[in-house]
Amino acid sequence: MISYEEIVSIHEYLTNHYQFSEDPISPPGVKSIELLESAIARPFMSVNGKDAYPDVMDKAAVLFHAVISNHTFHNGNKRVALLVTMCFLDNNGYWLDKCSDLELFEFTKKTAAHEICKERKDEFKTIKTFIKRNSRKRKYEDQQLSFHSLTQHLHNAGFTIEDDGDLYAIIKNGKRYTKILKKGATGKEHYDAPYIKSLRKKLFLTPTNGWDSLRFYQASPSLTSNIGDLLKLRGEVLDWLAKI
Repeated sequence: MISYEEIVSIHEYLTNHYQFSEDPISPPGVKSIELLESAIARPFMSVNGKDAYPDVMDKAAVLFHAVISNHTFHNGNKRVALLVTMCFLDNNGYWLDKCSDLELFEFTKKTAAHEICKERKDEFKTIKTFIKRNSRKRKYEDQQLSFHSLTQHLHNAGFTIEDDGDLYAIIKNGKRYTKILKKGATGKEHYDAPYIKSLRKKLFLTPTNGWDSLRFYQASPSLTSNIGDLLKLRGEVLDWLAKI
């Protein structure tokens, strides 16, 4: 689900970003709470007890369409629609980066003007096709982690870390699985990628056990965890959208 607070925070992020530019979002703010809540609820609707939009691309397409069409904010609707869709895709392990900035700009502009296809009933399908064709699955490989980050990831997987003399014990449901060095506990030294890879094997946090790298490293991320990176990725597109 996408919360009301999350999408408003994206609008506020863009408002702050463009505050002193030639194209500020002014006036800012929500134009219709009801339409905004409707837009973010639509991707998660169910019909006869089944998910109306079952996969990530379905949900991303209907989210983009709903936010850009409902005109829920006083200004910046196209920018918010694109960025919230990118955040949603990122949150689910995808990046919308296979098309050029110009292609993405033109598609967003035409979507807002209902010019992407002849019949409005085909807009959702057209948007889904575009997003699916131009998105790629993010690659996650084992990476170095601080003690704090490692603790968080292990906690998300149901493990706890307890002091055990010169080492730390990794425990789950009362069972001690293995021990790790204390070298990263002071924050001065990270655990390197090969060490993390070996540890994940010992804890059965591997793809064969349902724990691929996406799940391990992205457990319970917020919708806007990488919003700064996404803004850098498509900043020029957002700048162009600000002028129309």
